[in-house]
Amino acid sequence: MKIEIAETESQGVVEIVGPDVDALLHFYLSMGFELERRSGEFAVVHWQGTRLFLAGNPDAQITECWRSLRIMVDDVDALWRKANGLQLKIGNPIADRAYGLRDFVMVDPAGFGLRFAQVIPA
Repeated sequence: MKIEIAETESQGVVEIVGPDVDALLHFYLSMGFELERRSGEFAVVHWQGTRLFLAGNPDAQITECWRSLRIMVDDVDALWRKANGLQLKIGNPIADRAYGLRDFVMVDPAGFGLRFAQVIPA
């Protein structure tokens, strides 16, 4: 049974602000996120229960730093191939990590990292 939580009741939602909301939307939709809604310079996208708020602000600073949102997936290698095929910016290439995940990080147009990960089978 899936329980829907209203946007106003959601906790811990990540909001990503960049100078161009259209560039952010293109990035996220190209990787498989779905558009939930858009209103001017604000949009909500989601991926299998992960919801992101995207906002456009021409004064937003683009700075990359060591931050990312981890999203667990069934086939991380397929997403790796997709990200490369779309020539998206990679922050950390795919590899098996000592912490038990196979993952990679790509960087969105606002400098925010998305870490797609899959558990390494024992």
